Amino acid sequence: MDKMTSTDKSKVFAALKLIEQLYKDNEIPDYMFRNILIEYADGSDIPSFQINSEKGA
Repeated sequence: MDKMTSTDKSKVFAALKLIEQLYKDNEIPDYMFRNILIEYADGSDIPSFQINSEKGA
């Protein structure tokens, strides 16, 4: 699978927010969500997502 380009940044962010909702709904495990963020999130976007201890808040 090809990595998305920077021109798709808003689409990538929107997709990551949808994946975050799957994580919050316990549909995917935390390690999977973290790996997806590491692969696709821009470094400045990562604080926009809730991981681990913030889960369920």
